[in-house]
Amino acid sequence: MNKYDFVGESFSINDAAAKATGAMKFASDINLYRELHLKLILSEAGHALIKNIDSSEAEKVGGYRAILSYKDYRGKKFNSYRTFPDQPDCPEDRYIFTDKARFVGDIIAVVACETKAAAERAARLVKVEYEELPVMASPAESLRDGAAPIHEGGNLIEEFERVREGKQFATGTEEAFRVTTDIRTQKMNHVAMETHSYLADWNAQDGVTIWTPTQGIYGIRTVVADMLDLPYSKVRVVKVPMGGSFGGKQEFIYEPLVAFVAKKLERPVKLHLTRRESMIATINRTDCATKITTAFDAGGRILSCEVDNLVDSGAYCSSGLDFAHAVSGKIPRLYRCPLYRHRGRVCYSNSPIAGGMRGWGSPEIMTALELHMDDAARKLRTDPVELRLKNVVEAGDVDICNGISLGNAQIKRCLREGAEAFRWKERFAAPHGQGRFRRGVGIACGAHKNGIFSGSPDLSGMTLSMNEDGTVNLRTSVHDVGCGTVRSMQIILAEVLRMDPDLIFVTEGDTKFTPYDCGTYGSRTTYVAGACAKETAEKFKELMLRTASKLLGIPASSLTLRDGRVAVTDATAGGISYRELAARAINELSTEMILTNSYKSDSNPGSYAVNFAEAEVDTLTGLVKITDFLSVNDIGQAINRQMVFNQIGGGVQMAAGFALCEDLGINSKGVPTKDSLKKYNTLNAVDMPAVKAILVEEGGDKGPFGAKSIGEISTVPGAAAIVNAVNNALGTSIRELPLTPERIVEAFRLIKG
Repeated sequence: MNKYDFVGESFSINDAAAKATGAMKFASDINLYRELHLKLILSEAGHALIKNIDSSEAEKVGGYRAILSYKDYRGKKFNSYRTFPDQPDCPEDRYIFTDKARFVGDIIAVVACETKAAAERAARLVKVEYEELPVMASPAESLRDGAAPIHEGGNLIEEFERVREGKQFATGTEEAFRVTTDIRTQKMNHVAMETHSYLADWNAQDGVTIWTPTQGIYGIRTVVADMLDLPYSKVRVVKVPMGGSFGGKQEFIYEPLVAFVAKKLERPVKLHLTRRESMIATINRTDCATKITTAFDAGGRILSCEVDNLVDSGAYCSSGLDFAHAVSGKIPRLYRCPLYRHRGRVCYSNSPIAGGMRGWGSPEIMTALELHMDDAARKLRTDPVELRLKNVVEAGDVDICNGISLGNAQIKRCLREGAEAFRWKERFAAPHGQGRFRRGVGIACGAHKNGIFSGSPDLSGMTLSMNEDGTVNLRTSVHDVGCGTVRSMQIILAEVLRMDPDLIFVTEGDTKFTPYDCGTYGSRTTYVAGACAKETAEKFKELMLRTASKLLGIPASSLTLRDGRVAVTDATAGGISYRELAARAINELSTEMILTNSYKSDSNPGSYAVNFAEAEVDTLTGLVKITDFLSVNDIGQAINRQMVFNQIGGGVQMAAGFALCEDLGINSKGVPTKDSLKKYNTLNAVDMPAVKAILVEEGGDKGPFGAKSIGEISTVPGAAAIVNAVNNALGTSIRELPLTPERIVEAFRLIKG
């Protein structure tokens, strides 16, 4: 039985009707007076010097206004991932336009015209002369002796080693066996429904205004102001509705470009990327090569774990360095490690830029880890569930990498309840079949975080006010990325303020009007911003009670909030409605019902998930059908229950694509061979089973009402569970993703001899 009135119930997202009817206005739907349309000139070479840009034919197109390139911008470099001033692990290695193309999709120039059609026509007429350079499309090529430098200083961005001891987990027993696994994961695209779109305007008085479906308005302000040498007060960033992101709109690649062009031409400008441009010229999931070696005692308990992880950052560093450091601390959040060693390397290559994508390193490293744990279970001849139960962290454990409590970690409960619901022991022991079709089951665990503490400041601010009609306004810089964040904030406020969520109106990010927030990423929205919303509402509740006390002449201690009224605690009548409260506060007390609050997170517990998958494999064609899937999630407390289930379903589908088919397909020339929806394979709804989900809601952490994150953890263990199911069905040990039909057929052929 739900102990709350609003929290934990199911609500439709606040903008569902607008999206369903087509009434929602996205960035590409916004038109500015006298706006110019921009079209990118992107490199078709993987690595080359730009010798000449011939725009003579383009300039003849009606409506042509300008072409801008590296010749027009000689300012500062930037890092598209940087959010804070002087942020570490963010080498600034990129200009708005380049005179040296470092990947297919690098930005050479932009054409500005009066219409979109004219811009597209003019761009096709621009001729770029290249001086080809050696292409190093993979880390193996870029790190070989004598490889040409992609940037000054060489192709290895950084190499580091981290050693941590968890002495409290020591078993006192001797090593019985050791397991080593090599895993490779691929570059994949976010494939959000909405491609990237941007608008910018400039005037001398106000500076530059940027409209963008971003995940972090204040990070954009920081980068743009620093690049254009503008006061922060002269850069306004407005978040507009977003048609999906999954991390793809976290980084600030084109906001500096449109801001510069608007300022240079003194005209409003609009840039709308095609699907191909969004796929190759923004960011993609980082591809990683990971080697894991783990020592176990005779009972199957981990004694030590050694990891060698190579991160391909692509043509620019972007978030690659921070990503590698983040990955280095993830394994001890899932398993107890008496000794943990992590060697990390980050390198450049002539391939599309790597960046944030749902899970921020957890799908990559957890997939490698969970394939490795299945290898260990086979070597030990034990049940994969039992091996994991012996080694997963427990509630109250401390993360040995940063000294922060993992909180009320319920991964063991997830394992036990999931194994029982999935009938794991029975299905794991069942025959796989001997004919063309083989069936197997797989399990994988996953761990993720709740916010960016302690790696970065984790701050959220909100302003809450009450209108004279009793409705409430929340001004926040939290961004709804399409999954119902605004509705979650409404539910949290409604629970505290005891009012209808639909009477609470939320203003998303606008640097001119909404308080500071780090951004919507890193699984911090519900845990950190939601906690800020709850704390802000609680302080506002006290303001309401104090104000009502003055108006009614009743001690605040004798008042409470109930059904849109400030009521007398022990009475069924009396009190004052919210409408009366707000109006009388202005008329009689000359005070506005308004409060601004800043919240600083000081914790980062673990979110956990366990996934169970059953897969049927066609040994002739290599095609895989997921026949059953169970996701068990330790989320503390659901805020909007239906939204949680929706996130799990979407997360599993993304994980399945990661496991089976999604890949940009970078060839030896650095060319993405799957740069369209026609070529890029995703799992569609018809390919997916009905995903079953179990929620473990024990609370106990500092999120609102005990809630933890769900958006990213929902996609973390799924790929490994599916790969383990395929290997279980076939008796193979495929360790390179995705499991294309070709790889499956070849692996099965090899074991059959």
